[in-house]
Amino acid sequence: GTRFVIEPYIRFKGQVGEQATLFLFDPCGNALEFKSFRDMDQLFAK
Repeated sequence: GTRFVIEPYIRFKGQVGEQATLFLFDPCGNALEFKSFRDMDQLFAK
């Protein structure tokens, strides 16, 4: 029953900074982003 702003997907697949990301609303209506990096050492990589 989760209502996503943006459905889960992989950003930058195969590139520096590859990440799984999704956006959803919390119960108060705030948009939240969650992401998970394949390699945390690339968190701020360009």
